[in-house]
Amino acid sequence: MAKTKILKIPARGEWTFAEVETESDGSLPLETMQSMVGGWFERWCLHGHGLGGLDLFLNEEGKLNGLSYNPKATVLSGIAMHGDCIVGDAFVCGHDNEGRSVGLSDAQELALRRRRNDLGI
Repeated sequence: MAKTKILKIPARGEWTFAEVETESDGSLPLETMQSMVGGWFERWCLHGHGLGGLDLFLNEEGKLNGLSYNPKATVLSGIAMHGDCIVGDAFVCGHDNEGRSVGLSDAQELALRRRRNDLGI
């Protein structure tokens, strides 16, 4: 299996760029994605600030399960402007033209690093 880079955003601690294994078509395995958020996940498309084409994944049942508040994912997603928040571990990756979740390009990683600096997170 090949490896690709994603951005892990734990509820506690610092976010890190990490390498994960991919399927033969370059997509992220379902089991890997579920393990990074601790269960079933939902995908949110990120917008603006050079983040178009990036997806934020979070635990679909995080609030029901009482997971910890994730301030970095909340700020990055912009959901706080709508009076909501993200809980539990999250991660960011890209997607291909067919909607499959794939790793980050160098340009996407740079955009995420710049956005982190802009937001001070």
